Amino acid sequence: MKLRGALAVLALGLAGSTAMAGPPPPPDWRPEPHEVVYAPSPAVVYVEPAPLPPPRPIPVALRVVYAPFYVAGLTIRYGLYYGIVVPLEVFGRALTFGYAGGVDDREGNKDGHR
Repeated sequence: MKLRGALAVLALGLAGSTAMAGPPPPPDWRPEPHEVVYAPSPAVVYVEPAPLPPPRPIPVALRVVYAPFYVAGLTIRYGLYYGIVVPLEVFGRALTFGYAGGVDDREGNKDGHR
């Protein structure tokens, strides 16, 4: 009997809480729009990096020691290129295109005159 009474009180309590909530809103009801406020974005500050110090000049003694190697490197690089590679390229082009060389124009003349 005590159990039935407790269940009845519980049922009435639940029914009363839903009844006190009020009727459902009408179908065309919409909640009031809330104003949305956006916070300003934080300012971005760009800082230039500190400039590098200028390089120190090479001492004169080191320049004197380094100079022969510098001259040898330039001689090997450009001496071999202009002394061996370029003449071989010119000879290869002479064999490919002939002594006159060049490209034919529309009429078949290699010298470009009409």
